[in-house]
Amino acid sequence: MLIYSQYLIKKSSSIRTSLNCCSQSTNSSLASILFPEPKPIDKNETPSSSSTTKQQAQNVVSSAADAAVNVLGVGWGALSAVSNRITGLTSSSSKESITNKQLESIVRVITPENLEQRTKSLIDSVKAASSTLSQATRIEELSNYLLHQPDANYFTKKQRLVPYLLYLRRQEYHKPAIDKAFIGIINECLTLANYVQAPRGKGIRLLSIDGGGMRGLISINALRRIEDLVGEPIHTMFDYMCGVSTGAVIIAMLGAFKVDLSQCEELYKHFSSTVFHRNKALGISSLITNQSYYDTKSFENYLRSRMGERLMLKSSLHADSPKFSIISALTLPNGFKLFLFRNYSILMSPHTHYDGTSKYKVWEAVRASTCAPGYFEEYLLDGNVFQDGGLIANNPTSIALHECKLLWPDEDIQCVVSLGNGRPAPDVAFQSKSMSLRQKLSSLVDSVTNTETIHVCLHDLLPTNIYFRLNPFMSSDFVLDEHRPERLEQMLRDTQTYTRQNEYKFLKLTQQLTKLRSPFRRFLDKLKQLLRIYT
Repeated sequence: MLIYSQYLIKKSSSIRTSLNCCSQSTNSSLASILFPEPKPIDKNETPSSSSTTKQQAQNVVSSAADAAVNVLGVGWGALSAVSNRITGLTSSSSKESITNKQLESIVRVITPENLEQRTKSLIDSVKAASSTLSQATRIEELSNYLLHQPDANYFTKKQRLVPYLLYLRRQEYHKPAIDKAFIGIINECLTLANYVQAPRGKGIRLLSIDGGGMRGLISINALRRIEDLVGEPIHTMFDYMCGVSTGAVIIAMLGAFKVDLSQCEELYKHFSSTVFHRNKALGISSLITNQSYYDTKSFENYLRSRMGERLMLKSSLHADSPKFSIISALTLPNGFKLFLFRNYSILMSPHTHYDGTSKYKVWEAVRASTCAPGYFEEYLLDGNVFQDGGLIANNPTSIALHECKLLWPDEDIQCVVSLGNGRPAPDVAFQSKSMSLRQKLSSLVDSVTNTETIHVCLHDLLPTNIYFRLNPFMSSDFVLDEHRPERLEQMLRDTQTYTRQNEYKFLKLTQQLTKLRSPFRRFLDKLKQLLRIYT
């Protein structure tokens, strides 16, 4: 189809050339008619024959012009049809004049040369700016370009964009009155240019949270105990955070909005009382018609009202913001594929195994990660269909480790905290010889969303002094959409019991988490940055 469209474009160019020639000849003929050259007067020629010749010439010119316009109109119609087939747009019945821009917009191919030229032009404009306001405007324009054209990052290194932005930021920090908004704009552009600061601790500190619906309250209470022991907000303790399904909700609140843990718990309880309350008849009817028991539109409105229209990328404006990702399952014809909504940028390479982007809003990322089949409808975003990320990675710790090694390839892992959202205690496990259909379906779901297999692998592969898995035993089987207050209170009591019984693990975790970067390493980090700026 593309080859055929290129053929038609060549044909249209030849038609346009022919029309130009025809137009020139038409202008010449009209000039000769309107302003005839003096010629000898033939006494035998009568006025009537002269007027007849003039009229015939005008008719010929008019017919030729009409024929050329009709031919070009047919060519434009064919090109429009091909363009509509390629882009999926519907054809318009209105007749428009043909211009060069219209012809060029039919099949727009972005070549590496064009990408490099545009990137260089934008970077040069930033460097040529004469004021802070002008620089801020041009950096924002460059950031928007890199956000929607991530392949342009291949050319930012050649243009030394990162060293220049680091220089600007350093100069701004040395001013008497620091413009924090300008520094935020620089940080955003640095993020899109794949710049990553060194970890604040001895190495990489990682937090991963499983899926589990309302059982996310378990993770919130485990984090509260860690926060009490360390004495700092959670988002300042970790360099990287990752969550799936209900874990994605917690990560978004902590990473993007820096919400207090007590407020997180209140939001969870409010959510259960508003979204997870549904008339049974309406729920069954919706389950049959839309494959979702709960009102998906109400769920989306709730997310938008709480999270607003903030982009994932905007959480990188502040230097103390951790890198984080939200995991979803992208639907393919033959199954699912992991898709990461990031607040950072990674240059695609053979070592990058997971697709992802930072251009979507936070609530969209959370919505794509929390559409559990049967509970909510799948999420359609830019022509892609997303399902709950827990279907293929309900324990995202291994994915988080992979992303960390891409971001900080030369750094060691300092601490990995993997939070589970409850598991049945051995004494309440099902031990009957026969199973009902409902029990079989429940077991199937549990096997798909199993989190302990990843835990066993990481427990054997990582040193015991850096890997900590916190997954309390539950006295009962709590469903994903639990909203009964007494059941939620029982869930919290089980978590508190687990916390008391494993206080030693929390203390050991805290000790590992709070190890600081040595003065020598900090000196080397600063030296590397200075060398990067001035060499």
